[in-house]
Amino acid sequence: MAILMFLLCGCRENTDGVSSSETVLNISASDARDYLTLLYSSSDTFNPYTATTEINRQLCKLLYEPLIKLDNEFNIHYCLAEKIEINGASCTVTIKNRLFSDGSSLTAEDVVYSFNLAKKSATEYAYKLYEAVSATAADSKTVVFKMNKADPYFANLLDFPIMKKNSEKRTNSDGVVFPPIGCGRYMPNDDMTKLVLNEKTLGNSNTFSVKEIRLINAPDEESVSHYVEIGAADMYYSDISDGNILRMSGKKVNINLNRLIYIGVNVNHGDLSQAAVRQAISSGIDRSVICRDGYYNNAIAANGFYNPVWQAVKSVQNIELQANKEITVENLEKIGYNSLDSAGVRKNASGARLKFDLLVNKENRLRVAAARLISSQLSECGFNIRVVEKSYEDYTAALSEGNFQLYLAEVAITPNMDISSLIIEGGSAAYGVKKSHDSDASSESSGIDGTQAEQPVATAAELIKGLYSSANNITDVASVLQTEMPFIPVCYRTGVLFCNDNIENVNNSSVSDIYFSIESYKIKTK
Repeated sequence: MAILMFLLCGCRENTDGVSSSETVLNISASDARDYLTLLYSSSDTFNPYTATTEINRQLCKLLYEPLIKLDNEFNIHYCLAEKIEINGASCTVTIKNRLFSDGSSLTAEDVVYSFNLAKKSATEYAYKLYEAVSATAADSKTVVFKMNKADPYFANLLDFPIMKKNSEKRTNSDGVVFPPIGCGRYMPNDDMTKLVLNEKTLGNSNTFSVKEIRLINAPDEESVSHYVEIGAADMYYSDISDGNILRMSGKKVNINLNRLIYIGVNVNHGDLSQAAVRQAISSGIDRSVICRDGYYNNAIAANGFYNPVWQAVKSVQNIELQANKEITVENLEKIGYNSLDSAGVRKNASGARLKFDLLVNKENRLRVAAARLISSQLSECGFNIRVVEKSYEDYTAALSEGNFQLYLAEVAITPNMDISSLIIEGGSAAYGVKKSHDSDASSESSGIDGTQAEQPVATAAELIKGLYSSANNITDVASVLQTEMPFIPVCYRTGVLFCNDNIENVNNSSVSDIYFSIESYKIKTK
């Protein structure tokens, strides 16, 4: 499954702050300290496939390296992978010569073993590997992944942690399970109260200023909140999945999440079947205001259907971020909505009014606030948008039954940027998409004089399918999506990483690895 649906709750928090790039510290060796202090849960595990706390899951990214990791703009950086080749529905990965923390060599069997753990786990790695059918070791340094469809961006999904085969099964004489063996930048010490440099993997570790990571036990949310608020931890990350942000003094680094806030459209309902109406709704929304007032600057306005920081679409997406009433009115008048009634709602010659319901999950306060902003903005363009708040159960039932006109939702899009589940009929989040018909099956039809009629323009769904068969590219898809507007992108949410003001060189921290540049950190003593 390419997309997971998130129906979140949250309260208002203003977390404006400076990014790490805005502060440059001049730190001499004599002024620097050589450790970080971070939070962990002693009752949780350091196994990346069974850890249940967010703080331990993030620490696992220091203990285990993946084949690749993505930076904050979703660019691939090779870690354990030496070379990746994709050929149709097959991906061949050559791995580097690396050592685990116990001195043994990394092999293809370890990668295959870790892949199978990831696929079976209840983690983000399992849903990201939805396309992968199998992984096999072709030789000691080569792994072949088989997918259920061709995907030019499959390599983006290979950031699952690699551990030594069977090492998660080791126990001491009392039956206490040891952490698995990894080849990450750090490893737990014997009593698991700190992380120390993994000398076996790093070889020359002199480039690392952070020699160890001291751990503070925070067994529950209350203790996490306490330690963050008093500044006991040097760094703290939150994806704001519950809408609440713990306050920590210091620098704020925005972490780009591939979580899209969008307006879903029942294109089989009345005037919503017309692209001009969907375009009018899109151009009537001020996305910048929604990011600022609805998500308190923890979102990036969507200038297209794909994440705007992704390099592949930076030059091809051009949805306006501010509302453009002139374009909205032009689209509406094009289809006959040329006058206003006494309430300021646009109507056509037969008296039909532009009135739609916008369904939203009432348990998500941030999204309810965003829905109300959207309604208010569109009212200035002659729409009457009624926000309908439903419980999560009733909300999802209405979507499944097709009993809606518009709805506001959030989806987590996998790093290979696959939005097909939103657009292609039968997709896990494809609510209200255009129904396919037998007459649409042929790309050509005969004219009444027996000649071949003009070939119809490919739909967004057809182009997305073609992307995976290499029949077209991402530029083709992005262009048609903006014309067809099968749903209306609003913004992409961001997470936050708070850092002690004294930490320098926190660069490229990403959802793939919040400690992306830890080898370059410099920490000034207080």
